[in-house]
Amino acid sequence: MRLRTLILIAFGIFIGYKLAAKMREDDPSVVKGPQRQARTVSTQAQRIAGQATTKSLEIIKRARGSLRDRMGEYESDDAVWN
Repeated sequence: MRLRTLILIAFGIFIGYKLAAKMREDDPSVVKGPQRQARTVSTQAQRIAGQATTKSLEIIKRARGSLRDRMGEYESDDAVWN
């Protein structure tokens, strides 16, 4: 009885190691691209987003300045610009 129990335990440990090794393997159906290229794309995207933000802020400042000039033509105190 002891020998059979020892063999069953050893067989269970062997199966556990094989299953663990199989589960640690990479899945061949999952495609992974190079990591450096992803960083390059994100860096370029951040640079473009920064440029777009700067340009949009410049356009907003010009529009506000134009509105201030137009509002300055009127003698009314209804619109207050801070």
